[in-house]
Amino acid sequence: MTRTLNGYAAKSIDELPTLWDGFAKLVRAGLDITAFGANIMDLPPDYSTASHDEADSGQQELYVALRGSGTVDVEDERLPLTADHLVRIDAGTARVLTSGPEGLRVLCIGGIPGAAYEAQDWSSSGA
Repeated sequence: MTRTLNGYAAKSIDELPTLWDGFAKLVRAGLDITAFGANIMDLPPDYSTASHDEADSGQQELYVALRGSGTVDVEDERLPLTADHLVRIDAGTARVLTSGPEGLRVLCIGGIPGAAYEAQDWSSSGA
């Protein structure tokens, strides 16, 4: 059920706009969030994302496991990403998200420290 009223918005995850054949769910665009970036990624079992560092965007990112488990790999460290572990990564630090054997649904929240949020073009529409 979609609700967008004065002062709040609510949707199920399945109602959010998506990118990349459903791999990414656009939380910010779907709920009309303007203060920070937020997306959900559904990683299949035993999958690793490409390494990225957010140096161009300047974003600090927070990763929160919603379902399944995995790791955030930073340099030589494998940081657990589970229901009991959160991971924050600064811009300029390369990271790879890796899912476990059951896959991983992860909420990614980002923003530039000390700056007003500006949405990246790719995060504003879905397929």
